[in-house]
Amino acid sequence: MAREHSQSPSIKRVLYVRTDGRWAWRLVVNGNIVATDGGQGYEDEETCRTMADRVVSGFYADASKRILRPKS
Repeated sequence: MAREHSQSPSIKRVLYVRTDGRWAWRLVVNGNIVATDGGQGYEDEETCRTMADRVVSGFYADASKRILRPKS
């Protein structure tokens, strides 16, 4: 994958507690949010961390790919 910048990108996986008390995560690259937990949130930090780590590490890279397009 080609990089847009000659410098290494700034990549952060951020875990936080939402206002409703659920844990959430986001992946931030060069100040831009590029992935999130999708808004579902998690009951505890450990589960949130595990899911974020799996997504960021490519754990699900072999998942089947589907594209759902509207019927015309």
